[in-house]
Amino acid sequence: MNKNTNALVKAIRLVTLAAVAAPASVLAGGFSLNEQSASQMGVANAGAAANPENATTVLFNPAGMSQLSGTNISFGAAVLDIDAEAKSGAKAVNQLGGDVEGSRGGDIADPAVLPNFYLTHEINDSIDVGFGIHAPYGLAADYDNDFVGRYFADKTELTAIAFTPSIAINNGKGLSMGATLNIMYAEGRLSKFQDIRGGLVQRGLPPAQANGLAT
Repeated sequence: MNKNTNALVKAIRLVTLAAVAAPASVLAGGFSLNEQSASQMGVANAGAAANPENATTVLFNPAGMSQLSGTNISFGAAVLDIDAEAKSGAKAVNQLGGDVEGSRGGDIADPAVLPNFYLTHEINDSIDVGFGIHAPYGLAADYDNDFVGRYFADKTELTAIAFTPSIAINNGKGLSMGATLNIMYAEGRLSKFQDIRGGLVQRGLPPAQANGLAT
């Protein structure tokens, strides 16, 4: 096998590995939110870092604050109304060995409001400071209480708020440098129902009365 063939085999292996790993990377961003700026949502976040047109540059490129004059404020909110429900026909098994009865969980996503606020201030010709508040991660999935998969998941909720103090310094000759500190508060909740009917039956309760709906 010559060197060209070896190189081709290595390239194929690399592409295959990337294809296998890609879905995991995509799924890891399931709670990531892109609705951080009203102006940038209008252009699908294209050029967010390269075009410091307002105070949202605090988040996307703090060095861009050097391109703004005076004091600037940018704020907005995104309303997400997602319609999502389970479609799988899979069955879960309870502790007695029978199928878990229940619904598909209904509409699992409630409407959510994602606010954002950004402020920049020019201290002098060389120094600008800024501050931002936004929600980088979040939302929730909440199934009905009689969801057929309630022993695996009932409610999954993540709330995250980021505070971003920033500073930008420029030398007056076209060179700007910026830095941002991301201070994040996050709170998560994972809940599910516990199937207790097996223990109740062992204690003499008839199976028909042990519905296993305790949390």
